[in-house]
Amino acid sequence: MKTSIYISMILSFLLIVETNFTMAQRFSHGGGGRSGGGFSRPAGGGGGVSRPAGGGNVSRPAGGGNYSRPSNGGNVNGGSFKAPNRTPSQNYQRPANNNGYTKPNVRPANPSTPNRGGSNIQKPTNNGNVRPANGGNTRPVNNGNVGNKVNAGTNVNRNVNVNRNVNVNHNVHVNVHHSNFYYNGYRGYRPYYYHPYRPFYYGAYWHPVGFVLTTMVATAVIIELNSQKYYYNEGVYYVEKNNQYTVVEAPVNITITEMPDGFETITLNEKEYLYYGGVFYEKSETGYTVIEAPDGIVVTNIPEGGEEQEIEGQVYVYLNGTYFQPIAQNGKDVYQVVKMEPVEEKK
Repeated sequence: MKTSIYISMILSFLLIVETNFTMAQRFSHGGGGRSGGGFSRPAGGGGGVSRPAGGGNVSRPAGGGNYSRPSNGGNVNGGSFKAPNRTPSQNYQRPANNNGYTKPNVRPANPSTPNRGGSNIQKPTNNGNVRPANGGNTRPVNNGNVGNKVNAGTNVNRNVNVNRNVNVNHNVHVNVHHSNFYYNGYRGYRPYYYHPYRPFYYGAYWHPVGFVLTTMVATAVIIELNSQKYYYNEGVYYVEKNNQYTVVEAPVNITITEMPDGFETITLNEKEYLYYGGVFYEKSETGYTVIEAPDGIVVTNIPEGGEEQEIEGQVYVYLNGTYFQPIAQNGKDVYQVVKMEPVEEKK
């Protein structure tokens, strides 16, 4: 009886050993266990044979085998397949631009631009006095000649003729006695300081002496002085002749009832004067009366119609019997009225 039990135990032992040996060979061909042997020892210990992670009597190797869970895909839990991981060491590389086109390192030259390197074609420089304008038209560049100032904010186109040919006047000279007088506390005339004569624009209704109208404006008024009839409008005086109206110098002692818009008020030696369009006025009982230009008075603007004259090496502006000397006052270009006297003939 005992012998039979021993024999059964020995056969069972041999059967277990043979079975384990066979499975060990199968695992060794499939990549081995985690520790490189036929059987993997579980981390938590246990019996002679470790229990696999996925169930069953055989442990699941980490590196492969029929029973191991694939790392790069394969059947997961008997369901769908896991997408393989993208291997960074693939031969395929993404091009710099779409559609496989690689952008060249050298930028091609603009076909409309001449080659700047080594070519005989050069960009021309503008050495002329013209520059292209709209539609290819050209216009001359201002080369420093002083022209009329264009007022971009007005719709009135007015050409002001300025005589740049300075005439030399030997018949008069500056009054030598001016240094005996004071003008607003300054003895004598202000120092001469030349600046170009640029006529001031007083508006569309103002005209210089000699201008002719064929039809008198409706806003004009008639003023009679010394049996002469004058038509007055906006600081301008006309006389009628041959059914036309010609601008004349403002007659001294004529009186108007109100000053035109834009007049200046000027004080000289504590006396107040009014100035507009080259004409001086003073307040009177019936309105504003035209007077001769006060000696030494300073004005800001001179209208159209003046003429530059050179007298004793200095240039003055002559307008309607009055000489204006260019000076600088408080950093501004202005004019001072100066008196001239005839040159005595040498005997």
